[in-house]
Order: sequence, then C-alpha cells, then structure tokens
Amino acid sequence: MAKKKEIKTNAMRFLDDNNVEYTHFEFDATSDAAKTGVGVADIIGRNHNQVFKTIMTTDGKGNYVVGVLMSEDNINFKKLAKAAGLKSLSMLPLKDLTKITGYVKGGCSPFAMKKLFPTFVDDRCREVESIIVSAGKVGHQVEVKPEILENLIDAQIVDIKAE
Repeated sequence: MAKKKEIKTNAMRFLDDNNVEYTHFEFDATSDAAKTGVGVADIIGRNHNQVFKTIMTTDGKGNYVVGVLMSEDNINFKKLAKAAGLKSLSMLPLKDLTKITGYVKGGCSPFAMKKLFPTFVDDRCREVESIIVSAGKVGHQVEVKPEILENLIDAQIVDIKAE
C-alpha cells in the first residue's frame, strides 16, 4: 500500500528551506472544535496556551502589520499600532486577505506571506517552550520555538493583547 504523501505548504517549505525544525499537525478542520484555538489544541493534543493565531492588520494607508497572539486572547490594536510606529490599525478586510498575504481565513501563517510584513508576537509566547501557528492551509498547524519568529522573520516580542 502506498504511503500517504505529506502535504507541504508554502510556510512548511519556507521553514524547510531555512533548516527549521518543526512539528506538523494535520487535522479535520470541518468539526466545530476546529473552529477555535482551544479546540485545535484539544484535537492535536497540545496545551491551549500553545496555540497562537495570526491577525493581519492595516492602517488603511497601505501599511500592513502582522500580530501573532494566543488564540484565546483578543488583540489590542492600539498597542500593536504603537509597537509598529503607526497611528492606528484595524483588522484587514477579509476580502483583501488572500490578495495581500497569499493565505485564506483560518490558514494565515506568519511564515511565507507574499511579502515580509512587520510582525509582532505577543509576549505570552515566552510562557511556553513552543508555539503552534497555522502552517498556511486550513487544517494544518506547525509547532516551532517562539524565537524562530524573531530570528527568521524579524518578529518583535511585545505585549499586544487586550486586557
């Protein structure tokens, strides 16, 4: 019987090209549990505080900023804008997500976007040994050490969560 070929997303190829060790998780994304970070953590058997989401923002003037934070947290747009040196930021309209990043909702990875955008990871990433982010396709996640984001895509670790 033929071995099932492992899917490689652009984010995973990017990590491979940069010799980054990661763990790939593939899961059925159609279940209700898969619609939340807590549910994804349960499905893949990891701690809830390890699963992080990627939020794409814009200032409406052509500047785009990536925020990566624990899936249970909400983003503080003012903190993110201040960290990025911008006056204000808001969520990128969903209709623009694929055009700007190359990714779709639920599959937006901080790795291998169409361009390297300023990226800020919430400081809660320091509370865990590894974080899990989208692998660039719905139903796929990768687990990496938080410093990989700092070293590979020049992410800054700052407090961007809402209180």
